[in-house]
Amino acid sequence: MDKSYIKFIERNLKIKKFVKKMMLEEKLELKNICLRNRIVMPPMAREASIEGKPSDELIDYYKKRAEYTGLIITEHAYVSLEGKSSQRQLSMADDSVIDSFKKLTDAIHNENCFTIAQLNHARPQSISYDKSSVNNMTKEDIEKVKNDFINASIRTKKAGFDGVEIHAAHEYMLNHFYSPLTNKRTDEYGGNLENRLRLPNEIIQEVRRAVGEDYIVAIRFGAYDYWEGGSKLEEIPIAVRSFIDSGVDLIDISGGLCRFQNPYDREPGYFKELSKIAKEASSVPVILTGGVKKARDAENLLKEGYCDLIGIGRAMIMDAEWSKKALESMENIQ
Repeated sequence: MDKSYIKFIERNLKIKKFVKKMMLEEKLELKNICLRNRIVMPPMAREASIEGKPSDELIDYYKKRAEYTGLIITEHAYVSLEGKSSQRQLSMADDSVIDSFKKLTDAIHNENCFTIAQLNHARPQSISYDKSSVNNMTKEDIEKVKNDFINASIRTKKAGFDGVEIHAAHEYMLNHFYSPLTNKRTDEYGGNLENRLRLPNEIIQEVRRAVGEDYIVAIRFGAYDYWEGGSKLEEIPIAVRSFIDSGVDLIDISGGLCRFQNPYDREPGYFKELSKIAKEASSVPVILTGGVKKARDAENLLKEGYCDLIGIGRAMIMDAEWSKKALESMENIQ
C-alpha cells in the first residue's frame, strides 16, 4: 500500500480517536488483490477516445480519480465494430489498442488503485451494422459474439488490467437476452430463465477459461427492468448463483431495461433493493451504484448490508477528489 495513503489514514485516526472505524475505509480481499477501501468508481462513458484508444485527457481523468479510490472500473469498450455504441467509445476489438490501454492501467496502478475493464456489445443499440433484435441472431452470430468477448478479455489482461467486467445491463445485448420483454427466442437461448441466462453464462465460462483463475471476472448485471412483463425480483438470486457457478468473482448491480436509473426511486443507493437480494444470494462481493453523493450515505448503505462495495458515479465525475474528501469526513459519520 502507498505510504502516503497509510500516513493519511493514520493522521486522521490520531485526530479522531473517538470515531469508530468506517466500513468505507475497510480493506476487501478480491480474488488475488486487496482493495484498500470500499470505494469504487463505476464505468461511465466519457466519449474521449481517439480511434478507440484512451486519449491523454482520459488517462489523466482516471489518474486523478484513482488517488484514494479502491477500484476503478473503466467505461465500456466495444468487443467488435458490430457492437460499437458511439463514435468515441473505447475499443477492445483488436490488438492495436493494447499499448494505449497499458498507459492507462499504469497511470491508475501508480496511484495504488486497482482497475477492471468493462466490455460490451451494444446490439441492438449499436451505431452501425445490424441494429435488429437479438431474436434475429443466428447461432453463428452468437458464436461470434462469444469469441469477441473472449478475445477482448485476453486483450484486457495483456493491457495490465486486474480483471474484466462483462456488461449485461442498460438495454445492451446481454440484457436483451435476459429480459423476457425483449427475448422472444424459441431455441435454447430463449424462453425460461435458464435459457435466457445461457449466453451470459457461456461467455463467463469461456472468458474464465481464456484468462485463467488468477484474473478477476465480473458482471454488471441489469437485475430488474421495473417494467410490467420484464425480469422479476425472484429471478435475481437464481441469476446471481448461476453467474458465480460460471466463474464470476464480483457482481456489479444496476438496472435492466430501465438502464442506470430507478424510475420509482431517487434516494441514494436507489438500486439497494436489488443489491440486497443479490448479496443475500452471493458468495462473492456485490457492488451497489446509484445516486450516492455523500460519504454518510455510502457508509450507511455498507453498514446496513446492502452491498460490499459502493459505486460513486456522477459525484466522482464532478469532483476528482471525492474519495479523499469522503475519507477525511470520517469524524462526521457516527
